[in-house]
Amino acid sequence: MNYESKSYGEGEYIIKEGEVGKGFYILEEGTLEVSRQGKVISHINQEGAMFGELSELLMSKRDASIIAKSEAKVRFFEVGLEDFVEKNPKFAVKIIRNLGRRLSRMNKLALEGNTRNNFLQSAFGQTTTNKSNKVKILVVDDKPMIIDQINRFSIEPGWEIFGANDISSAIDIAESTVFSAIIISCALPNEGAVELRRKLKTNPKSSNTPVVGMVIKGDDLSARKASEVGFSDMITKPLDKNMFMSRLYYVLRLDPSDQYFEVDENILIFRIPKVISPKLFEDIESCFSSRIRMTINDGIENVAIDLNNIEEIGEDTVELVGNFAEMIEEFGNPFNLGFIAKGEDTDMWKNLDGCEEAEVFESLEDAKNQMT
Repeated sequence: MNYESKSYGEGEYIIKEGEVGKGFYILEEGTLEVSRQGKVISHINQEGAMFGELSELLMSKRDASIIAKSEAKVRFFEVGLEDFVEKNPKFAVKIIRNLGRRLSRMNKLALEGNTRNNFLQSAFGQTTTNKSNKVKILVVDDKPMIIDQINRFSIEPGWEIFGANDISSAIDIAESTVFSAIIISCALPNEGAVELRRKLKTNPKSSNTPVVGMVIKGDDLSARKASEVGFSDMITKPLDKNMFMSRLYYVLRLDPSDQYFEVDENILIFRIPKVISPKLFEDIESCFSSRIRMTINDGIENVAIDLNNIEEIGEDTVELVGNFAEMIEEFGNPFNLGFIAKGEDTDMWKNLDGCEEAEVFESLEDAKNQMT
């Protein structure tokens, strides 16, 4: 079997995106980084992994760049793939399996994308094929300050808040706009919330829109009555941004972990909220397993826990971070773990189980510079 052994230093290109594909490679040792249009999409670190064969098979240009992330050794096969397979039929099986895995992964991603689009289409009354589509929320409350407060929450990019102070205004607005969700204060005079919900549900434009009740904390009677007449969920006053967003994500059937996790370059950032209530603790913890699995599947190797937003270090915060680190351990510690924190107590986080080797950074920029 004719091949050329090649060695690459950290940062050296093995394959460049856009060049004509000729030959294919097998990894002997090291870690390789795969990027497309400057964005890291995965890593190759398994001995015997084949790459570059798709361009050779399709006689097309390379659709991604592959760079040595560490000292790496590969075998380069310049012979045409067709001739190679004819002489080495066992490798044909390996190639088929590789392509099968890729196809399976693409099908899974497509299915997830279609499922998400179906959720969004149902919730928003429109397709989600372009970025101009927005989540539109109508808030109905006779206290303008409540609507102003929700507007100041700096809700997700692309989300838009509409306000109405009475039933008549709300009906007029709902006639002209399709909303993703409608939030109604259960304190509207003369049981106005129940009446408004009934009218909205008889309007074809809003009949399928989830309607959420807003009640004062501790007002169990209003909450029970709203639930009995068919409100989709409850939001309590005084308003808390994290809980407010959590309930909206639930009602709209969106991935709730998007509120607390985001990917920046090759780092999964877990942002700890300013204040953690028992319900918020439960909501966040329920996201851990799915988000870790998703991160492993995406080939992301670094996780940074951002603690710079918390008001004070309480038992709930320590327990939440500890539980997250323990779950990462259960998955076999597949990530480089770091903390983004300032102050005198930053090193205390490294005392948690599974965090002994974690690094501490003062800012996200520091984490990005040193972890990637």
